[in-house]
Amino acid sequence: MRTEHHEPLVCTVKRLAFPSLRVVVTLALLLVVLVLPCSAGAIPPGRVYEQVSPAYKGGFAAANIEAVALDGNSVAFFSPGQFAGSLAGVSNTADGLAYLARRGSSGWSTVPISVPDSLAPYVNNHDISPDLHTEMVLAKPGPTDEAANQEGSEDDLLLHDTEAPDLGAGWEAVAPPLKTLTGGQVAAVSEGESADFCHVLFFSSGNGSSASHQFVQQAVGAEQPLYEIDGGCGGEPAGVRLVSATDAGRPLSPGCGPDLGIRLYNSGDTNQANAVSADGSEVFFTTCIEGDLSDYQLFVRLGGARTVEVSRPLDAKLEVCGQSQLPCPGAAARGSADYAGASEDGSKVFFTTTAALVSSDTDGGNDLYMAEIGCPAGEPGCPAANRRVTGLVQVSHAPDGEAGGAVGVVRVAPDGARVYFVATGDLLSTAAQAALAGEGRAVPQVGADNFYVYDTVSEQMSFIGDLCAGYELSGGARDSRCQSKGNGASDVRLWSGGNTVEAQTAGAEGQFLVFSTYAQLSAGDIDAAKDVYRYDAETGSLERVSLGEEGYSSDGNGPFDATITVGSDLATVQEKYELGNRAISEDGTRIIFKTAQPLSPAVINGLANIYEWHESSGSAEGSVSLLSGGVGEQPVEDAVISPSGQDVFFVTTAGLVPQDTDGLGDIYDARLNGGFGQVPTTREACSSDACQGPLTNPAPLLVPGSVSQAPEAGVQAPAPPKSSARARSAKCRKGYVKKGGRCVRARPARKTRRASKSERKGNR
Repeated sequence: MRTEHHEPLVCTVKRLAFPSLRVVVTLALLLVVLVLPCSAGAIPPGRVYEQVSPAYKGGFAAANIEAVALDGNSVAFFSPGQFAGSLAGVSNTADGLAYLARRGSSGWSTVPISVPDSLAPYVNNHDISPDLHTEMVLAKPGPTDEAANQEGSEDDLLLHDTEAPDLGAGWEAVAPPLKTLTGGQVAAVSEGESADFCHVLFFSSGNGSSASHQFVQQAVGAEQPLYEIDGGCGGEPAGVRLVSATDAGRPLSPGCGPDLGIRLYNSGDTNQANAVSADGSEVFFTTCIEGDLSDYQLFVRLGGARTVEVSRPLDAKLEVCGQSQLPCPGAAARGSADYAGASEDGSKVFFTTTAALVSSDTDGGNDLYMAEIGCPAGEPGCPAANRRVTGLVQVSHAPDGEAGGAVGVVRVAPDGARVYFVATGDLLSTAAQAALAGEGRAVPQVGADNFYVYDTVSEQMSFIGDLCAGYELSGGARDSRCQSKGNGASDVRLWSGGNTVEAQTAGAEGQFLVFSTYAQLSAGDIDAAKDVYRYDAETGSLERVSLGEEGYSSDGNGPFDATITVGSDLATVQEKYELGNRAISEDGTRIIFKTAQPLSPAVINGLANIYEWHESSGSAEGSVSLLSGGVGEQPVEDAVISPSGQDVFFVTTAGLVPQDTDGLGDIYDARLNGGFGQVPTTREACSSDACQGPLTNPAPLLVPGSVSQAPEAGVQAPAPPKSSARARSAKCRKGYVKKGGRCVRARPARKTRRASKSERKGNR
């Protein structure tokens, strides 16, 4: 049972009133010492602060964590400063992943990984492998920015071994230069890649007619084509090919611009999650039919040689459609299909549609479907080009035949074993309803935003809870557990896509789901703010994660939202493996979240801080600990947990170790069993203007931390430095824009193609 946390005695003494002035004066000096520990945060037992970014950063902050290696031993980050031997100037370090920090036996070291200006002064975009050993960029070659952007300029696909010296010789062009047929002034912009970068999907961005965006002869006549760069890893010649094509190599629906996954421009919805399979053999895309921009279907490109229409009935007559027949007959008469995600290997793909694709779909409403893609019977291990749709399941099937009412998908497990989604129908069997009622738990309401998880292996449907559409409203049903009255206080972001989904799974089979919601889904959740929950699909347990330390701050109830980093819905490698936004360990036992609600007595800055929820061994409840010190002069926004849960990386302006005295943003690792031997702090070599250092000289820390303290003894966080130095606001690198406090990939300028979901499905 939780109890309200009481302040330590030393923190309470300073508030007492004393009858004697002599007593007050006598104790004043003692209080100076006693109060300091009260103003400092304490790291959780077992974790130790390690400063990841270097103490000297050219007078600038370490601005963003871009990617954390799956083993937690290296971190790619961005800073506008010039240091660590960077070859790029301050104005150009916004190109690509600027720096890479590696953990060694005695500390963290940093090397630059920006493309040298002499090789590629203009970078369209980039990606990095899960181990952070290989960097990929699409860039225009130099030697100057003006030359790179002149009419008829080419684009190069470059790979870089980050273990090699960061020189021009360390970069390799892995495909022929990308040049349009007409020499148009456009840029190739990557949309997604296979894990080994052997397959890169791209559109072209820039002004001009359709002809100026054509990179291969097969694309002639196509509207804004989708291309694939094949790096030739399988022995085939490297080159560029059209993705949105028929088996004969002609453009599929020439008057329609295809989308990788799906992008609904008017509503801002985007979903490209696993639209490129891990090995690149399957690419899922949508495109309109017969020039009707509001009518579109889902297709898969197999092995770069064959296209199959996915969102159609499993009809023997349609099975042979291909070659010049695509789209399949009847496609224009079927309801459109919205891509909702796929498994990493491409064997399962999910989409929503109003079309009745199986005989059991008789409700006429929007439904969630799962298509299985594999080898035909009798052809195990067939080449990718020989695969086909082998199964089709109506996931949102109501046992009583009423409308399933699929609204949207929240997350798909990496292996496709589970899909978490929202539907307005009652999808539970009578037995499942009775089981929930017998446990005193909530049951689905028809018309509500009912949150479900479907097990694609056992074919079992489970109910998680009602989500909120507004004050005392879940979907179109009344719900007293939705108390928020604030503007925009709706859970619709959970399934609307567009880099807004605050939900992530853990484990290959998606056993655990962590998500943020306004709904009061547990008895202890009594506030109107957003809270973080963890759901265990194996046990059916649902518990609130955003609690107070030992019940502090009304056990987490208060006016401020608690949130996790948004889940990934893009097809880049960095996004697919959640290298820059992971919020839950793979075993589901550790979760990080942020809130401005002071959940620890150590928080003194009144700003957003990072907390860790840890499943307690042998207990039905977890515990919460402050991670980010609670003393920084700026809110802590950027945080990533490693898959093992051993490391939690975050950016803060607080000096949490002795050598961090500049008051600028730095990356820290709160590492389990971490710390190094005490070593002298040395200044990094610099040259020219970079030697000027920070613009101001901050005062030293009042309460020094420790970078080498034994793991079992928690490191005491210092008070904020008494300095006017502030972290400088760094711009996003080229190809990225600010969104939600983070730099996210900018979308190519492409014309609006589709009606919004609300227009197509009716306002709810």
